Amino acid sequence: MTSAGKPGGLALALLAMAPVQSAFAQESAPPAEAPTSRLGVELQRFLYDEATAALHLRSYLFDRQNQRPPSSAAIVTGGWVGLQTGWFYDTLQLGAVGYTTQPLWAPQGRITTSDGTSLLKRGGYGFFTLGQAYASARWNRQTATVFRQIVDELEVNPRDNREIPQTFEAYALRGALGPVNYFAGYVAAMKPRDDSAFINMGQAAGASHVNKGMGLFSVKYGNMNEVQVRASTYYVPDILWSSYADVGGTIKVNGDLRVQLAGQFAVQGSNGMNLLTGQPFSTFWGGFRADAFWGPMAFRVSYTQIGSAAAWRNPYGIFIGYNKMQSLDFNRAGEMAVTAGASYDFKGAGLPGVIFLATATYGGNSVNPQTHTSLSNNWEYDLELAIRGDAMPNAPGWLKPFNLRNRVAFVDQYLNDTVTSYTEYRVQLNYELTWKGPRLRQ
Repeated sequence: MTSAGKPGGLALALLAMAPVQSAFAQESAPPAEAPTSRLGVELQRFLYDEATAALHLRSYLFDRQNQRPPSSAAIVTGGWVGLQTGWFYDTLQLGAVGYTTQPLWAPQGRITTSDGTSLLKRGGYGFFTLGQAYASARWNRQTATVFRQIVDELEVNPRDNREIPQTFEAYALRGALGPVNYFAGYVAAMKPRDDSAFINMGQAAGASHVNKGMGLFSVKYGNMNEVQVRASTYYVPDILWSSYADVGGTIKVNGDLRVQLAGQFAVQGSNGMNLLTGQPFSTFWGGFRADAFWGPMAFRVSYTQIGSAAAWRNPYGIFIGYNKMQSLDFNRAGEMAVTAGASYDFKGAGLPGVIFLATATYGGNSVNPQTHTSLSNNWEYDLELAIRGDAMPNAPGWLKPFNLRNRVAFVDQYLNDTVTSYTEYRVQLNYELTWKGPRLRQ
């Protein structure tokens, strides 16, 4: 564990975020002598020929300038390193991933503090954690995976919008039944993105001193390039249940213009002994989204509505509503939200890999579900400039893993003829180094 870093020059901190050269050789030398026994062949495939390793470097700047102190700001670096074996006798695979986030600048003053950034533990402390450690067994397109792993099933997801993602302790079966992919399993615990310890799913929802697990099931069919249908449901006894579904697809108007349409609907509520709030509650959310793609340009409009009986709860992942923005989720009780946005890929100007995005979102009509008093009407304006090496066709190989996101959000909250504003800056740098066994099968 590392204590908070002392404030320093911003230029020096940003220099420390620069990517390094690959620590892995990109070409692996073949073994000097191939094994002859079946066991020897399988062990070589398991430990070397089909093994993969990755070192993902990530640095993050978060700076929320509030109208009144304290503001929340920090600069961190870290990432993760992982190893995955091949398939032993085409049946067994092992894997592990270790994560870390370490402070470069983590102030702890009255004016600015790193607390609230979700990049570090409270007090500005970094940490290490074994976020994934799993064993998988497969048969006939079905794979069972046990213990610590990534779960990305609609409402239950890695919430990967800070330095490290959240991971889960789960016992899951994944696979395909014809054209439908499914997930079915029991999720016992979750590691939040800003902590090293796993907590049970009751605690993760906000019910302290309650030990509960989750049953989770999801199905997915198709893809957005044609037609896609997805649905999921989870159940945490005496705490919370939630069911979600969406449908979408693409209409090709002509060779230059295509339109994507999508709709979503979800319901949620308490159950059993209502240990989360002490009383029963339920709510819903629905939404619609339309995207138009014309050459290097894209345009979006979206609408969402939350039920007025309760705010939507998303304790197990990032909110997946169409109007979830950089800073605000727009999922308060009764909230109606609309977004308009556009993006431009500078490949149309001879700069492939450079993408600019701008959106404006309004959320109104929200209420306090207990008192039914009105809450603020919110506006959020987001700007983003992304630079992606994998979208540069002529870039050298070492530049392909480079990914830089520069984001800013301006938020205005209007209530009773007063306005409260803040500005939030985020800079995220990713660079991944990978090694693959010389005979890795797809």
